[in-house]
Amino acid sequence: MPEGLTFTIRPDNQDASVDLFVKVFDDISRLLNEVSYAIHRDRTGRRWVIAGLHSSAPSVTVRTLLGDEESLLVVASGIREVTNLTDRPPEYFTEPVLERLGQMRRHFRGRDKVRSIEVALNSDVTATIQEDIREQTDRILTAGYWNLGSVEGALEALNFHGEATFTVWDRVSRAPVRCSLAGVPSGKEQVRELLEKRVRVTGRVRYFQNGVPRSVTDVQDIQDATPDPDLPKAGFGSIPDAEAARDPAAFLRAVRGLDSIV
Repeated sequence: MPEGLTFTIRPDNQDASVDLFVKVFDDISRLLNEVSYAIHRDRTGRRWVIAGLHSSAPSVTVRTLLGDEESLLVVASGIREVTNLTDRPPEYFTEPVLERLGQMRRHFRGRDKVRSIEVALNSDVTATIQEDIREQTDRILTAGYWNLGSVEGALEALNFHGEATFTVWDRVSRAPVRCSLAGVPSGKEQVRELLEKRVRVTGRVRYFQNGVPRSVTDVQDIQDATPDPDLPKAGFGSIPDAEAARDPAAFLRAVRGLDSIV
């Protein structure tokens, strides 16, 4: 059973400075938290704890609380897929996760820099992050497409630091979709009022190559899409497909081939 993930810093010089180690681990911590949010909708950071620090080469081993084996495997296999030059996003590797991973490129520049960062699952090296990590993540981010359309789902995760954004958990793909409030008058007040409600966001929807929505920019409209309990229910024959009538979101997932995709 997987017990922990180890990140080992291979410095460009003989010794790694404390400052370099702290900066690298800060980026690792942010990456782990983004993955946890994509899997569990949890941004607290309490799911990850330090299991060991090693001095033979500057490295840190982390594990999850409550025996969360899935998160360990997702991180290890996801980084391996990215470094193996895939065009498709690994499972649970959302746009923010890929951006966090790509930002680790900065640790390969300057006088105090790393040569590589090894990722190991239970002491078995599964991937090596190198200087071209930004090109590898950009390969996935630029392989998709965009359409004018909408996403619908629960609104949460407001972020008003820098560019104001919020997250909608798309009902069809079950993926968190980051939505930008840039250029939206009174957008902050509107999303505060709609927090934790079901909404429909219309704008420029960007998709990964596999058809999973990743973000919405140039937002044109944000509507409360909470079902009205007073509206009459669909009767027999009003929807031609029984599966579609029972769960429209699940029906669309099956049609689009997204049942096995997050």
